[in-house]
Amino acid sequence: MAKPEQPKDPKNAAGAAPQKSRMDILDERLKAVETTCGTLSGQMGEITKSLGDVKKLAGKGKSGLFGEHRERVAIKDTTTNLVYVSKSAVGKALGAEAGAEPGDHFAWYKLTTKFPDRFVPATAEEKALAEKAEAEELARIERESMEQLAAEAAAAATAAGGAPAA
Repeated sequence: MAKPEQPKDPKNAAGAAPQKSRMDILDERLKAVETTCGTLSGQMGEITKSLGDVKKLAGKGKSGLFGEHRERVAIKDTTTNLVYVSKSAVGKALGAEAGAEPGDHFAWYKLTTKFPDRFVPATAEEKALAEKAEAEELARIERESMEQLAAEAAAAATAAGGAPAA
């Protein structure tokens, strides 16, 4: 059986431009996508260059645009009136109260969330006293460590049969 002929489009018969084939349409879309990809690639190159410039200015976190060296801020605990030399020291000392694990670098922030009115910046005098107390504590720990090492050396010398060192 022969297929009936389909009537011709009257617009085409009148001399209008023929309709684009599906392949022509896809080809145009592909060219548009290629153009867009080229533009985006250029923009990514510019962004990457700008990011490199910012990283150079930042100086790997030591100084510059984003990585300025920050001073420690002494913090006073209004509940106990203790002054800590830094936010980190508060987090290490009291982090367990906020549910922080030992060594949690965000313990200070957990504490301030749980106890928003408990901590205030310390005055300059309080900061100086806290730094002095911290230095004394470090000196005491070092002195005790040296005494313990000396005692262990004397015990080892005695155990080896020699006279203890003076």
